[in-house]
Order: sequence, then structure tokens, then C-alpha cells
Amino acid sequence: MIKRSRPELDPGQLREIAEWTAASRSNQPPADADSDQLKHWHELQVSQIELNMQQQALAELQSERDEADVMHQRYAALYDQAPAGYLSLNSGGEIVRANLAAGELLQCRRDALIDKRFEQFLAPQAQIGWRRFLNQLFESGTRAVMEAPLFDPATPDGASAQRRVRVEANLDVELSRCRMILTDIGTPDVRDAARLRAMRVLDNINEGVLVCDVAQNIVSVNHAFTVLTGYPVEEALGRNPRFLGRQDAHPRGYHASAMHQLRTAGRWEGDVFNRRRDGSAYVAHMSLTVIRDDDGAISYFIGVFSDVTAQREADAAQLRWSQELDARVEERTAELLESREQLRKLAVHLEVVKEEERKRIARDVHDELGQNLLALRIDMSMLSARTSVQHGLLHQRVNAALETVDATIRSVRGIMNELWPPVLDLGLAAALEWQAAEFRKRSGLACMLVLPEEAALGGVSQDMATVLFRAVQEALSNVRRHAAASRVEIALSASGGRLVLSVADDGVGMEPLSDARRGADDSFGLIGMRQRVTAQGGRLDIASPAGGGCRLTLSFDL
Repeated sequence: MIKRSRPELDPGQLREIAEWTAASRSNQPPADADSDQLKHWHELQVSQIELNMQQQALAELQSERDEADVMHQRYAALYDQAPAGYLSLNSGGEIVRANLAAGELLQCRRDALIDKRFEQFLAPQAQIGWRRFLNQLFESGTRAVMEAPLFDPATPDGASAQRRVRVEANLDVELSRCRMILTDIGTPDVRDAARLRAMRVLDNINEGVLVCDVAQNIVSVNHAFTVLTGYPVEEALGRNPRFLGRQDAHPRGYHASAMHQLRTAGRWEGDVFNRRRDGSAYVAHMSLTVIRDDDGAISYFIGVFSDVTAQREADAAQLRWSQELDARVEERTAELLESREQLRKLAVHLEVVKEEERKRIARDVHDELGQNLLALRIDMSMLSARTSVQHGLLHQRVNAALETVDATIRSVRGIMNELWPPVLDLGLAAALEWQAAEFRKRSGLACMLVLPEEAALGGVSQDMATVLFRAVQEALSNVRRHAAASRVEIALSASGGRLVLSVADDGVGMEPLSDARRGADDSFGLIGMRQRVTAQGGRLDIASPAGGGCRLTLSFDL
């Protein structure tokens, strides 16, 4: 063996290695490390973190694997030691898995059962029925049950009189396997005892039970059958169950359809209209099931029924009440819609009447009161001129009265403008300019007005112009009273056959017009504005962003 000598390190190298080792453990680089060394140190740290994460993941994976192994062993132990026989078959009927109880029941070692066909453990006369049973299970995928005798080589026909099994099977679709539970139903005495217990149970339940043979004649009934129908056992045996029903109460082909479904699907459920022995009618909810023999042929029909007359009457009454309520709701809704439409038309009519009345009052005030005040002012002016030289005291009184007349004339002019400004007869643009000027004068706020060309407003009707003017009037009034704004912008545009008017301010904004505030006094102006705009086929939108300000937009199709 060749012995290699370890290279000797000087004290400086030893000190450097010790510093890097200590830095790695403390997650801090050496104080005198350069950039390359720092980079190398960071790479070592990343590698160490990745290694720790991988070790942790491997530990968790190993823990989960150990837990899965324990559960698998526990499940295998439960499967093997179960008191009932468990078998798994492939689509060919070959056994692929079995537990100990299945081997004991079939009198064969469990290991020897694998790859054998299950039908070889059944009596020859039951094998055809078993193959049919297995094929139907793989085709339909529904749970199925059958009884069959086991094979006994000591008997001439190979059937065991003492050993019969009950097979409960379902399909594992993913693995395409038939999973079965085998139950030993024992000797004829044991089966008779089981049937006796079943009959005792049937005699003590509240549902009526009847059993019919393949010819559909009653061969057995329970006590509840007599209670529900009034027919004693001796009058029911040997008769077709149709004597219980009211044939004219069912639609044509009802019973034929039920029998067809019963024979094909093996089960039917529905309501039948029957009559008791005393002639009273009742509704029975019937559930029918077929019992098949080892060959798959129908041997018995079992029917279970209960009296549901009161329940069906309650359901019918509830349906009638529901229909009546729906009819009333529809009728009331129609009335409310009609009333709402009438109220809308009335509101439109009132707005038209109110505007016409405003116009009439404004003209009457202008024609009567305005002319009288003008004549009075002329007279007072002439009287003031005549008394200016000789009657000084009277001249002062006349001038004071003249100032009062001037104030009255201004008030009357303001009232007339509020009712119906004469400038509105000159067009929408002139009316908006006058309204903006009046707002600047009264509020002292900056008000900017943007108008289109006069030709673009040619399609605006007088009614629409009135609505737009009143909307601007109401909007500016709200700004002056509530907005605390410093600037207002009014913009009117007409393009593409659409007219849009917007009034925007930089104030505090407004809350949405919720249902709780629709009855407030300060909301009726907006409600009336929306009503007038809607009556003209327009739309009113109010936008108030979180940062403040408010924009009211009216849009119309010209």
C-alpha cells in the first residue's frame, strides 16, 4: 500500500479555514472576505439551505410512506380476517383476490382460489344464471344480488341441499372488477326460520305488502294490507291486484307502462288510485320489485304500498294556493304597472300644465302688473320733476316712493324670470347664457359655459329645451345650496344625432340617491328632473367620485 503524505499547511491557511468554518456555522461571512469569497460563501449557504429542505421533504415522504404501509397492513388484516367471504373477479369471472372466509365457504385454500372461475364452485343448474348475472353487472354497473346452491359432487345433480350462498356484487369501474360478498344462508331449517322472522317483521310494519306469483296472482299479504284495503286474507289470495284499483282514474296505458318498466328494470314506483272494500277511494303510493330465480326468470312480484291520500290532498291544496297566489301576484303586478304608467303620464301632464301655467302667469304679470308699474313709475317721475324746485319735502317723499316702485319692478321682473324667462323664447343657447350669468351674479362662483354651434341645436324641440333649462336651473340651485363648490362647468354638445348636457362642480360631492332618501325633501328636485328627462325619452346620470365633485349628465336622441 502506498501511503500518501498530507500536505502541510502554514498557520495563515489554517486560520483562514477556521474563519470560513465559523462563518458557515454562524451564517456570517468572514470580516476580511473579498467579493469572490463572498460569492462562494453565498453559494455554500444556498446549497446548505437546499440540502436541508431536501432532507426535510425526504423525512416527510418517508413518514407518509410508513403511515400508508401501516394502513395497508391494517386493511389487509381486516380483509383477511373478515367473517364474511370477500372475492374480486375480473370480467371473465376469474378470481383475482379472496380472503380466508371465502376459502372456508368454498372449501378451498385461499391461494388455490386465484385464477379459478367462480362458477365452478356453483351447482351446474345455477351456472347459466350466474353468467347472465355477471354480464348484466358489467354492463349496467349497478349493485345486484342473487342466491345459488354450491357444487356438491356427492349429489346426482351436483347441487348441495345444505349449502347455499347469497352473492352481493358491485362493480369497480376503474379496475373493471366485480367485488362480491358471500354469505352462507345455511340449511333449509335456517332459511325457513329467516323467512318466518321476515314474515313477522312484515306483519308488524304499517305499509301494506302483497306478493304475487309469475301469473300476477296474490299469494301472500300482510296484516297492514287488510287494514289499508279492508279485504281479509282469504278474499285477496288468488286474485289479480287490479281488483283493488279504480281503472278509470288512471290515464290510458298507465298500468301497461308500469309493468313494462317493472319487467325490464326490475322496479317501479308511483301512485295508484285504489278503492277499499267499503267503496271509499284512496291514493296509494306503490313500490313494485321483482324476484328472480337462479336462471334469471321472474318468480315473484312484491308490492309495498301506503295510503298517501291526505298528503296528496295537501299537495293539491298547496298547488292550488300557489297558483291562486301567483295569479293574484300577476294581477296585482299588472295593476301596479298600470298605476305606475298612469302616474307617469299624470306627472308628465302636470309638468306640461305647470310650465304652461308658469308661462301664462309670467305673461299676465308682464302685461298687467308690469305695465301698471311702468305707468306708475312714469307718473312718479313726472311728479318728482315738478316738485323738485318748489316743494322740497314732497320731492323727497316722491323720490322715496319712486325707489320703492323701482324695487317692485325688479322683484316682478325676477319673479317673471323664475316663472318663465322671456329669453327662453329666443332659444336654448340664449336661455343657458342668461342662466349662467344670473348664477354668477347671485352666487359669486365661477361658471363656465360651453355651447355648440347654433345650427347643431336645430333639432331641439321647445319641450326638450324647457326640460334642459329647468335641469340646469335645478342643478345650479343644488350647487349653490349644498355643494360648497368654487367652480361650475356647463357643457352642451350635439353630434351624431345625440344631445348631451352636463353640469359639473368641484364641491364635496353627493351620496347615491338610495331608497332610504327618496322621500327626503332635498331629493324631490332630482326625482322631478329624472321624471321630466324620462318623459322626453332621455336619460339622467349622476356621478360623484370619491375624491369629490359631482357631474350631472342628461342625454337625448334627437
